[in-house]
This record gives sequence, C-alpha cells and structure tokens, in this order.
Amino acid sequence: MEYKVIRGFTDRTDSHKYAVGDRYPYRGFAKKERVAELSTEKNKRGVALIEAAEKKTIKDEPVKEETSDEISVEEKPKKKGKKE
Repeated sequence: MEYKVIRGFTDRTDSHKYAVGDRYPYRGFAKKERVAELSTEKNKRGVALIEAAEKKTIKDEPVKEETSDEISVEEKPKKKGKKE
C-alpha cells in the first residue's frame, strides 16, 4: 500500500524530511507498526501525518477522443528500383 504525507515531518528513524504531498516511505517499505503510528494520533506530535494514497488507474485518466480530422496516416515512401 502507498501512503502520502498530509503534514510535514522529519522521520525519527532515518532523519528524512517529508513535505505535504510526498510519498511515504520515500524508498523501500514501511513497517506496519510505523505506518499505524504515523497514520493516527499515536505519535509524538499527536496528529496523523500520513494517509493511504489512492492508486491511480488507467480508468482515472481522462481520455481524449480523436476525430477523423485529427488522425493522420503517413504514406510509406516508395522504394527505388522497383517498377510498377
């Protein structure tokens, strides 16, 4: 599962500074206990610092509809030396 930072903090485990919107952890995987601590008020600051991030799927991406006027087909260059 991925998490995003909702309040900036410096992680006491590795001194990495997180800003709002950053991914947590910035590398590797987080331990369940640490995620539980940071996602609730059961930490030194007393407020949640991270939350589960919504995973983007292809369905979430807007799709641009192309019209036949926008679609271009390139002609293949004719090979030299062949007679038609």
